[in-house]
Amino acid sequence: MKILILGGGPEQIIAIEEAKKIGYETIVCDGNKNAPGLKLADIGLELNIRNRIRVLEVAKKFKVRGIFCHAVEIPEVVAFVSNSLNLPGLELTAAENATNKEKRLKILSENNIPVAHNYLIKNEKELYYYSNKLGFPLVIKPTDNAGSRGVSLVKNQKELSIAYKEAIKYGYSNKVLIEEVLIGEQISTESIIYEGKITHFAYADRNYEEAEYFYPFFIENGINFPSIGTTIQKSKVLNLVEKTIEALGINFGAAKGDVIIHKNQPYIIEMAARSSGGWFGAGSIPIATGVNPMNFLLKISMGDSPDYKVLRKTRELGCAQRYWIPREEMIIEKIEGLTKIKNMEGVKLFSHSFPKSGTKLRKATNHSERYAQVICTGASREEAIDRAERAIKSIKVITR
Repeated sequence: MKILILGGGPEQIIAIEEAKKIGYETIVCDGNKNAPGLKLADIGLELNIRNRIRVLEVAKKFKVRGIFCHAVEIPEVVAFVSNSLNLPGLELTAAENATNKEKRLKILSENNIPVAHNYLIKNEKELYYYSNKLGFPLVIKPTDNAGSRGVSLVKNQKELSIAYKEAIKYGYSNKVLIEEVLIGEQISTESIIYEGKITHFAYADRNYEEAEYFYPFFIENGINFPSIGTTIQKSKVLNLVEKTIEALGINFGAAKGDVIIHKNQPYIIEMAARSSGGWFGAGSIPIATGVNPMNFLLKISMGDSPDYKVLRKTRELGCAQRYWIPREEMIIEKIEGLTKIKNMEGVKLFSHSFPKSGTKLRKATNHSERYAQVICTGASREEAIDRAERAIKSIKVITR
């Protein structure tokens, strides 16, 4: 029973290990020949996982029974291959609806789902016209990327050109979106859709306490669990998440949502047709609650019958995640304090990907520039937060 897993980075190891535990033979592809998942796999291949034709060729060659990808924004590649080979999976149209921000916003607006007021911009002339029409401050972003890449807050017209170039640099087209600024607490959700049923297994508060420091960029510094929102608020958020999933046509697999509470009303920021990155749905939430969504997702991707018991909570600990994020430009000399973190009280997961000595880092502009992360539990949310922040502050970066 062979499964094709796209991506062999540190986060994808969770999926690879779970697949092997179930008993599947793992064929893993990654564009980085040094990706750790390639060595862990039964068969590891260096391959551009965004090239759907090449991925399809691999799937045919190894006669895989299923295809899966965790925490990478390529659901359209997974859907293309599964649809082409009649394997279990999401319809290609739904995958594209969720991946392309332009399509997604159009569909959500047509279905009366609250989103930020926005305009699609095709050139600089339109940029200045519609930004004045929308008003400042505003948010500018690519239509087709993830991880906060190319997303900026713009407070006035003088900042527009720089933000526009940043968005174009990270996009795969020459189009960008400008949106009104929504203000309020932010929430991450994760759900699984199978045989007409939506099961929500993850709900936590996003931590943006340093938002002003990283201006004009949007840098999330982990999550806090459980959410401090009310039961009524949670019900409203999950109802909106379900309407969004249905509007986009996501009827199979994972759906990762980002929601903001603006003027006491939930608005959809993002809805992806994939499992979450950033160690949220496959890291923090399983650690805090005992759920195992990866088991469920892998089984349905292979056409096997899943067990809903793996999505039931067996505990509810306080949980917090924090990142080490460069706060200024620097040249790394060495890193100290890493070995003791795993043994600190409450630390359940610690990983890092610091570059080699002599590497120049800039002040972070997106989520790919978070170089270490820790997940801690505690008897309460507050205790977990305190432990996570103490652990991440133990990292000492010596600069030149």
